[in-house]
Amino acid sequence: MSDESLMLEARRFEKNLLNFFWRQGVSYSEGEDLVQETYLRLWKYRGEYRPTAKLSTFLFLMARQVRLDALRRDTRRELREERWGKDRPASAEPPFVGRDDVRRAVGRLSDPLREVVELGVFQDLPYAEVGKILGIPVGTVKSRMSNALKKLKEFFDE
Repeated sequence: MSDESLMLEARRFEKNLLNFFWRQGVSYSEGEDLVQETYLRLWKYRGEYRPTAKLSTFLFLMARQVRLDALRRDTRRELREERWGKDRPASAEPPFVGRDDVRRAVGRLSDPLREVVELGVFQDLPYAEVGKILGIPVGTVKSRMSNALKKLKEFFDE
């Protein structure tokens, strides 16, 4: 696959990537930035992609890493601001947009559970692909999904 065709094919996943970031509590505009950062990373590592693998798996793996890198950057920035005496945000929780109860409940899950729900339910990826993206066995994906569903039930029962 040529570089140009790889990037054109990747553009088909723009909305999916944006939703992936949005469901992790990222604002729309920051999500757009993270999508672009994911595309830049794809360009940088385009030689690592093998057409025998699904492009979506490769992209979501990169998107997950881009998100983790952004969280680390934000944490370092907050620490610097704290050291310099600047006010820290009152809440460390991601802002919730709208009144969607499911989104709120998913946002309350721990990162490992939320990632499995995001990829397996919202992105409709098979467990095997979720496992590849997260670097965990399929059995772990299944147990995390089960735990996530139990937690979500608890949240809605409250």
